[in-house]
Amino acid sequence: MEELGKEEILVGRYTIKTSKYYYTKDHVWAIVKGSIAKIGITDYAQFQIDTIENIELPKAGDYFEPQDVICRLEGLKGLFEVLCPLTGSVEQVNSYLEENPNVINEDPYEEGWILELRMSDPLEIEDLMSPEDYIEYIEELAREESGNNVQIIEPDNLEEEHIEEISEEELGYEEH
Repeated sequence: MEELGKEEILVGRYTIKTSKYYYTKDHVWAIVKGSIAKIGITDYAQFQIDTIENIELPKAGDYFEPQDVICRLEGLKGLFEVLCPLTGSVEQVNSYLEENPNVINEDPYEEGWILELRMSDPLEIEDLMSPEDYIEYIEELAREESGNNVQIIEPDNLEEEHIEEISEEELGYEEH
């Protein structure tokens, strides 16, 4: 796949950030600045959990290694454990999420970040998936969900459709 050159891309109904983001197959993202990695869950993950109603955040200073559970999210579809993508200690948590966990549903990449981790080994970032690799992975998952081809849309190419132009079949109901 070629370099994307866009800030985000849609794969099926899932938004994937492409610039400076790294991913895991567990649908966790990391964006690195110096020795600090900001970590959150992907749009795909928040769709799987559905409406997030509760979050258990770690504390500043907690130490984690890859695959350790860094937080738990409770949604309409059950409990989701967020696995740490890197080794390090928690520098800061997004405490706003304690009272507003559904922000993750609304904006998983920006306002819905979970924590900042001071990395013990910044080279571990190389073990994570590139945006291109994650896009291919989500394409596979979306194909399995829908059973057919998945459309990839760059936001610049999105066109608004008026509800009158959408067929009843696509809307999922019939007019009476």
